[in-house]
Amino acid sequence: MKAVGTAALASAAGGCASFPRASEAFDQIPRLHLTQLPTACNEMGNVTKLVGGPDLYIKRDDVMELAHGGNKTRKLEYALAEALNDGAKSVVTQGGLQSNHVRQTCSGAAKAGIECHVILSNPVPELEEELMGSGNYLMDQLLGAHIYQTDSGRGPVVERVLSDLAAAGKRPYNIPAGASNGIGSLGYMNAARELIDQWDEMSIRPSHIFTASGSCGTQAGLLLGLRYFGNTSTEVVGISVSGPAASLKKRTRDVLDMICDETMIAQDFIGDQEIVVNDEYIGAGYGHPSDAGVAAIRTIAESEGVILDPIYTGKAMAAMLEMLEKQNLRNARDVVFLHTGGAPAIHPYADFLRS
Repeated sequence: MKAVGTAALASAAGGCASFPRASEAFDQIPRLHLTQLPTACNEMGNVTKLVGGPDLYIKRDDVMELAHGGNKTRKLEYALAEALNDGAKSVVTQGGLQSNHVRQTCSGAAKAGIECHVILSNPVPELEEELMGSGNYLMDQLLGAHIYQTDSGRGPVVERVLSDLAAAGKRPYNIPAGASNGIGSLGYMNAARELIDQWDEMSIRPSHIFTASGSCGTQAGLLLGLRYFGNTSTEVVGISVSGPAASLKKRTRDVLDMICDETMIAQDFIGDQEIVVNDEYIGAGYGHPSDAGVAAIRTIAESEGVILDPIYTGKAMAAMLEMLEKQNLRNARDVVFLHTGGAPAIHPYADFLRS
């Protein structure tokens, strides 16, 4: 599907200075309002003192209305809008047993009044009992999802479920892992516009914004949105939670190109040199808490009263704090952390988090 108003969007994309025209064109794209926006962007004064500056801020995308919120809510506003416009009676998606994306998709589908079918795999087999006993998996069940578990690759199961639903006349709509495609990632273009407005109101000019990066839709949408809506200076720093920097940079490039295909923005609007990924904080691998991440979770909880998670935001926060302490950020000022949610996952990982 090409977004409504793409011709106007292409015209508006001629330069970053065209913010009013860009906003008008972007708002023509179908969107299902699933939460109250904007989310807060708050100063982290206590953490700023701990690291000795610069001023630090946190964008609270963990506080939304789809079953404890998170960054996928923004993506689902566009993905579910397309599903409904296509006449879908069911949605299919996939992720790990404690997938934040799956939990929010289940909640969004319930709100939209369509069936939700989810294919789950286990990234940490030795923790299967814990991962299936609480947190996101429990909420998937409460939200009425049709759950399919596999240990041999999710792709073939997704295809089978889509085929079965189509044969049953339920017009399935497939949402990829993390909703990280061209449609879903529009949610973070919208978030970028929101941040630009908030930063103007707060009279801050962030040099960097940090985000956890896995399926890369958040990073891609945020980067493209900042540039498209007029911010030419804030560096988007993706902290990998799942793989080497080279593969995540390529994935981010692929998602950027998919967004451009949906909006008719030129694919060279964002250069590869602007895609920044750090892969030094993954720890033992995806789904495994790291010592640095757990320490960051405790620091932010004790100093700011905010709960991070051990798989995404804890690791990203650990990276941001260490890079600031080591003065590895050039000309750092008004640094922002994007809290993408995930707190329900603290429960199955409780043994790692207890003091």
